[in-house]
Amino acid sequence: DVMYNSDTPIAGFQFNVEGVSVTGASGGAAAAAGFSISTSTSTVLAFSFSGSTIPSGTGILISLEIEGDSNLFCIKDLVLSNIGGDPIPAIIENCNTIKYSE
Repeated sequence: DVMYNSDTPIAGFQFNVEGVSVTGASGGAAAAAGFSISTSTSTVLAFSFSGSTIPSGTGILISLEIEGDSNLFCIKDLVLSNIGGDPIPAIIENCNTIKYSE
C-alpha cells in the first residue's frame, strides 16, 4: 500500500517504483474518488476525468500489485497536483508514504 498524509485535496498523482515490477494498482482513496488509474511496470498515474479530488487527510492512497521482493519496494519521482493543476509540495517517507510538505 502507498499511504498519504495531505493537508490539501489531491487531484492527481504520478510516481515511479523502484526495486519491484508493478503489475497493477487499485483501491484506496484513488479508487474511492473515482480516479482513472494507469500503470506500467515502473510507473503509476492516477487522476479524475470528472474533476473529483481525494480529500485532505490520511490513509491508503492506492494499493499496488507487484512482482519481486516487497522489501526492495520504493516510490520516487513523485508528482502531486491540486485541482488547478499546480504541484503540491510533498516528500516520500519510508519508501511508501507521501506526506504534504509546506
